[in-house]
Amino acid sequence: MLHVSQLAEALGLTAPPGRSAAREGEEALVVLRAWVDALGAATWEALLVPTPARGRSLRNLTVNVFHPFELLPAAWTRGEFPWRPEDDRAREELLDGRDDLLAFAVGAADGWRGFLAGDDVDGGDPVVESPRGPVSFSALVSFQRWHAAYHYRQLVHVLGVEAAPVLDGLALPLDVF
Repeated sequence: MLHVSQLAEALGLTAPPGRSAAREGEEALVVLRAWVDALGAATWEALLVPTPARGRSLRNLTVNVFHPFELLPAAWTRGEFPWRPEDDRAREELLDGRDDLLAFAVGAADGWRGFLAGDDVDGGDPVVESPRGPVSFSALVSFQRWHAAYHYRQLVHVLGVEAAPVLDGLALPLDVF
């Protein structure tokens, strides 16, 4: 089973600190809300421009950040996390306006919030199968919080907006890109 440090290493990233899945999940929700707020102030054109993040647009990064939170509730109940970021481009192409993108992000965040409110996430820590191997649910949530915050810094940098105070305690790399 992969632990959060091994998962981060496999992705070439610094491991986030591990804590309870419920706490990490709530803190991830704060990042997701800040992301939605920043999106709401952006123009559609700004969301389509390639960024220094491997040339990915903010629309693509939004899909990359929010889609895992759509998958996490089923990972808890079914033990599978079929996230394949290589499929993000196909998902993003279905979102053909700022309102569609915002609705997608809000829906994913609301679904995550509902899951956290309805399940006893700290009542266990199931092992979840992922494309990178088995990982504990708590490690998966911790990594997705870190992943969202990492890309959130890129979003605020590209849009030139002030970052919400959601990045505390995350050991993010100094480089934004």
